[in-house]
Amino acid sequence: MIKVTLTQRKHISATTKILFEAYYSSVNSAKNYLNKKIKTNESFVALDNNDVVGVLIYARDYSHYANYTEDLAVSKKHRRKGIAKALLKKYIEISRKETPKKQKYALSSTDVSNKASISLHKKIGFKEIGKLKKLHYGKDEVFFAYKLR
Repeated sequence: MIKVTLTQRKHISATTKILFEAYYSSVNSAKNYLNKKIKTNESFVALDNNDVVGVLIYARDYSHYANYTEDLAVSKKHRRKGIAKALLKKYIEISRKETPKKQKYALSSTDVSNKASISLHKKIGFKEIGKLKKLHYGKDEVFFAYKLR
């Protein structure tokens, strides 16, 4: 059974591997960023029998008090098992608690070529709100909003 919990220091090694595999150009940059987010409680891990199999990092109060997902990654051998869905649902739950009542949305984005992520966001209830061309490393990004209230 998958358990989603705040990232702790004991999760750093496994979580850094997943982040490096998915996004980061170096293990050190992934580890340094993760350490910052652990200090501010802006990172969750998905655990399968206490093994880290996924991670979601977000920015609290990113814009107009809305939270924003920065990184969502699942280890390659654990994909298509509902782990990203569990992480996004936890993000929505936390965003409902953290954001002021006047903020109605939680934000997220993904690479326009990541069809699985786009499909998952829509399935959970995120609405596409726009695209930015060449945002990350020359790749286009699609943005989503989830109505919290």
